[in-house]
Amino acid sequence: MAINYQCPRCEGQLLLDNHLILAVKYKQEQGMLLLMNPEVGNYQTIHHPTNKVHEGELYEFFCPICHYRLKSDLNNHLAMVHIQDEKGKQFELHFSRIAGQKSTYKIMGKSVEHFGIDAPHYIDFLNIFNMR
Repeated sequence: MAINYQCPRCEGQLLLDNHLILAVKYKQEQGMLLLMNPEVGNYQTIHHPTNKVHEGELYEFFCPICHYRLKSDLNNHLAMVHIQDEKGKQFELHFSRIAGQKSTYKIMGKSVEHFGIDAPHYIDFLNIFNMR
């Protein structure tokens, strides 16, 4: 069984041709499609060359199917999608909405794995989450 990424609202499949495909928007600029590497902790992305990414700025992430805002309930600076691993286990995948920030959290119940050099930036959120 392969890894699957899904919208938490419509449950639409977000993985195509080894890319996690999301719609993103920065302030009042026109939105764009962002292709992300599906390997958790790999921060390579692809976007159309005419689209500019503003490093350090906060982006909105949306499902490209139903246009649901992919927000995390744990922190306003994180987005969230569902992920199913090769063994069929379901997780929430929370990742930074700030361009260039490398912080990702794979969460199932009270179990939290974190990835990326910027993951400690949200350490307070992790401590609160682990106390539940």
